[in-house]
Amino acid sequence: MSERRLVAAELAKFFGALSNPLRVQIVEELRDRELTVNELQVALAVPHALVSQHLGVLRANRMVIERRQGKHVYYHLRHSELAGIIKHCLKFVSPDTGESEKILDAIKHASNLWSEGQSSRASKPARRRKDTSV
Repeated sequence: MSERRLVAAELAKFFGALSNPLRVQIVEELRDRELTVNELQVALAVPHALVSQHLGVLRANRMVIERRQGKHVYYHLRHSELAGIIKHCLKFVSPDTGESEKILDAIKHASNLWSEGQSSRASKPARRRKDTSV
């Protein structure tokens, strides 16, 4: 495998690990502090097992590190810059203003047409089909 393919494959794994919204939220919660699973569960309002499962994916992809202190396990980002990278990516998912306006106008137009269609159907009597059976 060429170096470029190897690097591309590693980057694809990296982005794949961030392909779940909850994992992105976990990274964001850990941006400047370390938290336990219980603290993450409360902050994200999701079941404990779900947080643990997603932390496992992030840990397996070397994005988070755990630190044990007594009975508690604290998680933190391996590289704090990861949260900054995610924040930086917001501009890539933000809709284009022109495109957003176009979609919103289309939705308003369709809503108006459908509303008019309902009111005009309600005022007209239903047409009967001719019975063609013999």
